[in-house]
Amino acid sequence: MFNLKNKRIAVYGMGVSGLSALRFVKEMEGEIIAINGGEVSTWAKTPGVLDFVSVENCFSENDPALPSKLNNIDIVILSPGIPRDHKLLRPLTDKNIPVWGEIELAYRYLEANNFLKPVIGITGTNGKTTTTTFLGEMIETDHKKVFVGGNIGVPFCDYAYDVLKTKNHADFILLELSSFQLESIDHFHVNIAIILNLYQNHGERYATIEEYGRSKFFITNRFTENDVLIYPEDFKIIKDWAVKQKGKKLSIDTRKPEVSYDTKEFKLPGIHNLVNLSFIVKVAEVIKLSKKSIQESINTFGGVHHRIEYVANVKGLPKFRAYNDAKSTNWDATMTAVKAMEDFKLPIHLIIGGKKRGHGDSILPHLEFLKDRVANFYLIGEMAAEIEDEIKGKITYTNTGTLEVTLKMLREGFGDKDGVLLFSPGFPSFDQFQNYARRGEHFVKLLTI
Repeated sequence: MFNLKNKRIAVYGMGVSGLSALRFVKEMEGEIIAINGGEVSTWAKTPGVLDFVSVENCFSENDPALPSKLNNIDIVILSPGIPRDHKLLRPLTDKNIPVWGEIELAYRYLEANNFLKPVIGITGTNGKTTTTTFLGEMIETDHKKVFVGGNIGVPFCDYAYDVLKTKNHADFILLELSSFQLESIDHFHVNIAIILNLYQNHGERYATIEEYGRSKFFITNRFTENDVLIYPEDFKIIKDWAVKQKGKKLSIDTRKPEVSYDTKEFKLPGIHNLVNLSFIVKVAEVIKLSKKSIQESINTFGGVHHRIEYVANVKGLPKFRAYNDAKSTNWDATMTAVKAMEDFKLPIHLIIGGKKRGHGDSILPHLEFLKDRVANFYLIGEMAAEIEDEIKGKITYTNTGTLEVTLKMLREGFGDKDGVLLFSPGFPSFDQFQNYARRGEHFVKLLTI
């Protein structure tokens, strides 16, 4: 039996997953301390924090009293954005104190109480959210109950909490899983694992693509002969690793995706969405969804917010097609979006830039691809000056700095012209926005007011 009563639990990181873990641990009667960066007086005001932990048990990560307080901790629940080699955690891991993510915490409860249902895990660099959302809708179209969460925005602990309170559970558990989340699993077991692709990303955390890929591969850590791995056969790093795993392997050639269903009404542009669809159909067939439900979902799915999302009712650019791809945080995602825009055969106006990552920031390896397809570049955010230094004299660009200035310039210069406006920044949002969703919402608001 999984029991947290009177266990001393440190929840480190007060983001969405941390707050969900706080609530779950409180319901399980654990003794909680909460840790976060910044002054306690600021972050403890976040809605939900003081509902589950007293202010006396809230600590700044730089509080000199915290290390001694952690000496008596039984478990640490770590938010994904905090690296496992953080100086606060090293003494704990040296003493073999468990450091879990909230994914592991929720799984432990469900496993111990026989509430587990088939777990489908989706990871990769790009396409996770679209694939997860689309598959979730397809399962529901087949009249089955599914929990859809993880990195997609709904913590797994929210589901565990609901099951704890109601004893009602889904037919399937469908989780989008980031590399950061996969670093902090242990017992967590996926029955069907999907790895979509692998590109260099998160240079602030991983020095090489092999190191980054290793964290993705944790998704099959508990695989058995009964489990299924679906992977892209044309990604050598993934294929070399995949063939060594237990279980059944199904591969997809992402260069030539094949879908054995009618795609005439499929609404998502670009070959990358056909690739995502090919993965989804493979899973749907493994879990035996009806052909009717699969086809109906293909015909009706409209995409997800902030991922090559069509923006209607654009003001001041009446002949433009505008797309919000604010979720793009790496060059590969941006190039995928640009390639999808080629189908319209219109001049592409691309807005790029954001917070510096530290690795893989340079535009130069991708410049030939981009300059052959993009008519005008607009540079924003912390990376604007660095990108400008690299492209000066090579392509047509404007260093606008912000979305507001960019859209003002576009309306003044192209208000009566045809074109495609693509906001696919290629970098994290944290220089100017709280997260990529806020970035996308701001872009859409500026376009439509």
